[in-house]
Amino acid sequence: MVDTKHYIQYIKSQPCLICGQSPVDPDHLEARGMGGLGGGTVTGHKIDFTCIPLCRGHHTERHTKTKKAMETKYKINLWKEAFLCLRRYFVE
Repeated sequence: MVDTKHYIQYIKSQPCLICGQSPVDPDHLEARGMGGLGGGTVTGHKIDFTCIPLCRGHHTERHTKTKKAMETKYKINLWKEAFLCLRRYFVE
């Protein structure tokens, strides 16, 4: 298995996708209970390439609303943004 702790640190170094503020929390689009890679750990670190950077306020808001409601309100596709973050990580 792959340990994604370095990727999660990269996400923490990015600005919030919605407001551009820092610091951010890595928001996991694939919850632990969904199985797959998002459900495992290696050496105590969550295995997850589905993180997006959200400031504490927007991270909290995303957990109180549906994904669709957040996408509509902020005109953003969260899964597309997760992909773009991952692509930037491997290109930089």
